[in-house]
Amino acid sequence: MKTFAIRHHGPFGGVASWCRHRLLILLLCFAAAVAAYAPAVSGGLIWDDAYLVGQNPFFKSPVFCLEVFRHYLFFDSFSTYYRPVQNWSYIWDYWLWRGNTAGYHLTNIGLHAGAGFLLCILLQRLLPELLRRETERPATWTSVAAVFISLLWVVHPIHNAAVAYISGRADSLAAVFALLAWLLALRAQEAKEAGCRSLWAVVAGVVMLVALCAKEIALMWLVLFLAHQWWQGREGVRTKLVTTAAVLAVVIVYAVLHSLPAHRVPMENGPPAPLAARVLLMLRALGDYTGLIVFPDTLHMERSLVDEGVEQSAALWRTHARGEWLSVIGLLAFLGAVKLCRWRAPGRSMRIAGAAWFGIAFLPISNLFPLNAEVAEHWIYLASIGAIVLGAGVVFAWPARAQRWACGMATMAIVALAARTAVRSGDWVDAETFCRRTIDAGGASPRILSTLAAIYATKGEWAKQEDILRRMLVRYPDYTPARIHLGICLAQQGRAPEAEALLDLPAPAAAETARRFPRTWPAAVNLARLRQQAGEVDAALSILREAHDRFPEVWEIVRYQSDLLRDEEGARAALAGVERYAAERWWHLDAWFTLGRLRFAVGDPDGAIAALKQAAALDLYNGRPLAGVAEIELARNRPEAALAAQCSAIARDPQRPTHYLELGAVLQQLGRPAEAQGAVRKAQTLAARAGS
Repeated sequence: MKTFAIRHHGPFGGVASWCRHRLLILLLCFAAAVAAYAPAVSGGLIWDDAYLVGQNPFFKSPVFCLEVFRHYLFFDSFSTYYRPVQNWSYIWDYWLWRGNTAGYHLTNIGLHAGAGFLLCILLQRLLPELLRRETERPATWTSVAAVFISLLWVVHPIHNAAVAYISGRADSLAAVFALLAWLLALRAQEAKEAGCRSLWAVVAGVVMLVALCAKEIALMWLVLFLAHQWWQGREGVRTKLVTTAAVLAVVIVYAVLHSLPAHRVPMENGPPAPLAARVLLMLRALGDYTGLIVFPDTLHMERSLVDEGVEQSAALWRTHARGEWLSVIGLLAFLGAVKLCRWRAPGRSMRIAGAAWFGIAFLPISNLFPLNAEVAEHWIYLASIGAIVLGAGVVFAWPARAQRWACGMATMAIVALAARTAVRSGDWVDAETFCRRTIDAGGASPRILSTLAAIYATKGEWAKQEDILRRMLVRYPDYTPARIHLGICLAQQGRAPEAEALLDLPAPAAAETARRFPRTWPAAVNLARLRQQAGEVDAALSILREAHDRFPEVWEIVRYQSDLLRDEEGARAALAGVERYAAERWWHLDAWFTLGRLRFAVGDPDGAIAALKQAAALDLYNGRPLAGVAEIELARNRPEAALAAQCSAIARDPQRPTHYLELGAVLQQLGRPAEAQGAVRKAQTLAARAGS
């Protein structure tokens, strides 16, 4: 790629000399990102991580590389997020790190740093062209500016939710591929030969398609690219039309891919707010984002611009003091940006470009269109670049001496912002810390409170969970998930009558709840369990059948039905439902594993082994299916085949003590008692290590 010449004289002196060394810029971006986000590396699974890199069935084997294009990101949800490339990244991480969350965090940091580096390269290409009419020698200033803009963006605390949060990486993924596609498109335009030009253009289109499949916000990257082409591009109108047509072709291919998942009924919401109310909310969002960019003090995932505890449509007109101030700040930010763009001083084109960049990226998150929240820190990931470019355009209008001071101030700002980011990254060390600090920062939303309650449930701290859920129901009386989880909590404490009163929803109410909230099926499963514990198995099965009609995709309901049928009517009765579920969902590991167990129970060992091998293909590091094969082979008096299967299970999951106990049984049958005792000792060592 063409590199603009850097002159060693000018307001920055020797500072500009290293700005042309791309390897140094790359190292700076990675060093800044690692320094800012190091505290998050030791963090575990938080919030959506529990699903996306835990329960998600589509990332534990390369066999899912194509299947992910047929599904939305969240399997059991109302959302229609289409992000197969995000699942690709999890497939890569799982293969590379074997589920170690530190590796996932390092990938996030690497993606963000890579995006910062590519942003710097792009700005070093675009800014001199942008300012060519305002100065004869812009290269020195713009090269330095590109580096500082990129470093400020890399360390800015507002990006914590996109970097420190494993599930937030979609923004970084989209940015990396969109920036790379932009640079490849520029390379195509510079190519002399028609063949090379076409090749680079095709590669750029494919990379842009990958960006779109990483996150929907990549559409705004395309808009920015086209805006630059039509505003600043030196190509003729014909070339610009061809470029626009190529972009539209990429969007059409993406639309076809996006149509592959089965239709999903969206969650029911109230009627859209009036336009005036949405404009007011847009100003509040602009004010909130402006404050977070300029002074990132109060940071938390769940942010709201409306009164809590009441319906949004009514709250839009009953603003509190914070909302009024945010509206004023938003209006002042808008007027200030207009004023700066009209200011006829050096750097005007850069200021206009920065404001346009921010405006284009802000539009889809402005609340003028329906969103699932009013504001979210990670939504500003793309738009924040425009804000920083706008600020740099202001500095360009300063005299040379002031620009030298700006370089020093930018350095101090990078250090200060990195320190703030590092402090904020500490919020992500574990789920409870994250929830507690979010609540302390003013983010006590229903989802955060529910997450904290679920954390206490996993720890068996039922009293703490009950206290949070009861307070939630006082504050949010219509939040049915809190009612359901309170019922489950009471059931765990043995308070069956109270639990049933909360879990036993009439059919119309249950259907309405299923339309309004995701993942409400645990109410039916736990109610059925209470009926089973009371000896009413038929009633439990009736509850599960009704729930299965509402939630046909939920495996937990099918599995519980099979467990009850297996207890009451034998494995053959349970087999049909599991076979049907597994046949319709070839990718569901637990369904195939359960199917293997059931087939063996009904006397079909060959069918059982086939099902378990199918399960084994769906998870690179899960040894349970192969251990199941070994168990069946041992029962068939085929110890050599059992040994091979058990060794394969250990190779996949060498830290599971039960694998070595089963290996000992196989070795004992083979007449190798000394090796069998060694396997048992290994199992005891691993169990003791896990207990400590």
